[in-house]
Amino acid sequence: MRAHVELIHENDYIFHAGELPFGEGRILERRLSTDEEDGSSSLSLHATADWGRSAGIAHADTEFYVVEGSLIYGGRELGAGGYIQVPKGVPMDWIKIREGSRILHWREYGDAGFDPLTSVTETDATGDVTVVDATTMEWTEATSVGPLTPLYIKLLHRDPKTGFYTRLIRAKKGWTDHRLAHHPCYEEFYTLGGRMAYNFGDIDEGTYCFRPAGVKHGHFIAETDIDWIIRSDGELTNWYTTSEWVKWGGHPENYDEHNHAHQPVISTLPVRSRSRGEWSGDGM
Repeated sequence: MRAHVELIHENDYIFHAGELPFGEGRILERRLSTDEEDGSSSLSLHATADWGRSAGIAHADTEFYVVEGSLIYGGRELGAGGYIQVPKGVPMDWIKIREGSRILHWREYGDAGFDPLTSVTETDATGDVTVVDATTMEWTEATSVGPLTPLYIKLLHRDPKTGFYTRLIRAKKGWTDHRLAHHPCYEEFYTLGGRMAYNFGDIDEGTYCFRPAGVKHGHFIAETDIDWIIRSDGELTNWYTTSEWVKWGGHPENYDEHNHAHQPVISTLPVRSRSRGEWSGDGM
């Protein structure tokens, strides 16, 4: 299980050497969130020189999304908005990331292990590799519950068996929802551009969240048009809470119960990075 991360800004995190076995070149990574039980990770890659790796088989479901710069996959070059998904155990073609590029990289249900191949035809394993240029896709209006202005989506990949999906979502300036929502699946996002006021803190470009299933969240106001790339490990259903309350308290023996700085907080606080500021606990 990954920790509840809400919110961090990637610039608050340090760089590590990129954990991409059998690659050549120079690439760094920021570890947005990791699962130390199975190796699942969400990473922000920064190529400080050209970096590349030959064909092979990854030990995890593998995804790449180009934020800035370009990536070449099997001879096809993808700029910002380029996306690749390779299922676990399925051969992936050679890949090259250009110097100066920023790439989001996810490994799911496995670690960084990688078995090189001389070519993708060396194995009998089969499966569908998804390669998408999101800039060529149209935004589709998403269904909503309640009298809200719509969100817009570009579906990049969906697993037909599990419902696991990766998609782009856009909220137009002024979009708002003050209900609290929770989901039967996890929800993860990285902010590609724009700004939103939110109960956990302000969301802007580079802001990241990993929210386990069942965690309530809400009070959104889009201050500009805002875009995210969002992932969930199942069908995302919004369960809403209104007129919320939490039974929480006791007799304060030696502190001021009316002073917010003195009040105890629920122990399951999320991981937050310094630039996101303090959080009042609103929305829980």
